[in-house]
Amino acid sequence: MKHQQPFYRVLPGLSFIAPLSLAMVLALATIPAAAQFVEVNPGLPKYPNPCVVWGDYDGDGDLDVLVAGLGKQDVAFTAIYNNTSGVFTNSGIVLLGLSRATAAWGDFDGDGDLDLAMTGLTTAGVPTTRVYRNDGGTFTPVAGPFTGVFAGTVTWADYDGDGDLDLLITGTATAGATGTPLTKLYPNDGGVFTSVPHPFPNCYLGSVAWADYNNDGKLDVVITGVSDNSGLVAALWRNDGGGTFTDAGANLPGLDIGAVAWGDYNNDGSLELLFTGNSNEGWLSRLYRNDAGTFTDANAGFLPLLWSSAAWGDYDNDGDLDLMLIGYDPVAQVHRSILYRNDAGTFVDSGATFHNLILGAASWIDYDNDGHLDLSLAGNENGLDVLSLYHNTTGTPNTAPTAPTSLAANVLGTSVNLSWNAASDAQTPAIALTYNLRVGTTPGGSQIVAAHASNAGYRRVPEMGNAQFRLNARLESLRPRTNYFWSVQAVDTAFAGSAFAAEGTFTALADPPTIGSIAREGSSSVRVSWRGTPGSTYAIVASTDLSNWTQIATPTANANGVFDIVEPTSPLPVRFYRAMRP
Repeated sequence: MKHQQPFYRVLPGLSFIAPLSLAMVLALATIPAAAQFVEVNPGLPKYPNPCVVWGDYDGDGDLDVLVAGLGKQDVAFTAIYNNTSGVFTNSGIVLLGLSRATAAWGDFDGDGDLDLAMTGLTTAGVPTTRVYRNDGGTFTPVAGPFTGVFAGTVTWADYDGDGDLDLLITGTATAGATGTPLTKLYPNDGGVFTSVPHPFPNCYLGSVAWADYNNDGKLDVVITGVSDNSGLVAALWRNDGGGTFTDAGANLPGLDIGAVAWGDYNNDGSLELLFTGNSNEGWLSRLYRNDAGTFTDANAGFLPLLWSSAAWGDYDNDGDLDLMLIGYDPVAQVHRSILYRNDAGTFVDSGATFHNLILGAASWIDYDNDGHLDLSLAGNENGLDVLSLYHNTTGTPNTAPTAPTSLAANVLGTSVNLSWNAASDAQTPAIALTYNLRVGTTPGGSQIVAAHASNAGYRRVPEMGNAQFRLNARLESLRPRTNYFWSVQAVDTAFAGSAFAAEGTFTALADPPTIGSIAREGSSSVRVSWRGTPGSTYAIVASTDLSNWTQIATPTANANGVFDIVEPTSPLPVRFYRAMRP
């Protein structure tokens, strides 16, 4: 495949088992799943090192799927397949073909539909990063300062708390035999992306996962991979606000060729961390319990796997997160796919059987909307490329949570504190519910905070809500004198969303002015300045006795938020000045 071979890490004492004969491969491919999972052939293409990402891009109420990989005649391939009642057809949407790809759905422009970010190799072997804006099913590349990479990750997250999705990528910027690690952070300001400095290490062959691990309302991030000096790195970076990140000192082992995934497995209202892959401490699949921000090995007993993928989801609708793992067992030197059932915090092998895969992707999705999480598996099974769906026929269907209640908005100038009361659910404990916020400038709109859900509550991406476990959210940098419309829904452990709560409204104000300076200008005048919201008009009043005040000016704050007046010191008497918000 020319120079498009992946960066497989050669580890001491480790080798792949030689491919089996075709007859043996076909025999393996027909092994039946356990009774609760029935394999379905979705008719999707099966390529090496597949990228498979699910999302309802067309807003019709079922999950569609993007598939990318290296196709026939070594031609890179990317396509979106429409899901119509469980039948998948190629949408015909033209996207750049990418292999060794990663992709992520996210509504970065707040128009209510899912946009797309991808990295990977073109057919010509060029590392590429591309962002597409989705306008009613028409995908248009977005200009930006994006550096092309592959063999890494691409993730959306509103790290700066301004309501819109920012982009973080990792990977290698060269396609030769040696990688050039790179990590880039691109904040989104009204749909315009820029590149900003950050403290993260350059890395590739790793994973990235965002989460608010300390429930302070700011998204933190775990980053793993191979760094500039070829060493393994892993760290949890705490988001301190204002674009500042600090290594949280979580004491995680450096890691590559594995997976990182957040999930509240013990229903305590905080997110735990799953680590799989090759680490500085050896091969592992380790679950770290989050105890008030301190991470401890939970000794979950997972089989160590390399070239792995992991997915949390409540497949048996008992209210707690189960875990699907696929990857290479370096001890037995075989491929594995293991579904661990979570029994009140203890994990046991479910006994369900699947294609045993490496170098692929595992995803929990309810593709047929029957209230059961189905399983999407893609990867390589001893030389055979696989992309299968497993229909989940487990007993009682999941039911959606109730809607949150008692929405309240406390406006603080150009910021607002939003709050709501907890929802309930028949399967998921209330403490394990997450919440999904929507904020717009029109009724039902999502221009400020995208909910990735329909107005009826259908989740367009199978993941937890954007507010996670919090019953509150804070928004900043709002526009004064602008009306905002907002609501929130609850999301359970099977990623089902409640109806949105009755919509609330609030109006942002200019920030209260703060005193800047008082300075004499020349011998006969004085300049008094304040700081407020850029572009907002303020009233300045004056008094000689601190009892009777008269308005004397209405200046507008400049681009830096500064406004002022200049007054003669003679023949005017001594005066006192006050600035007031309009």
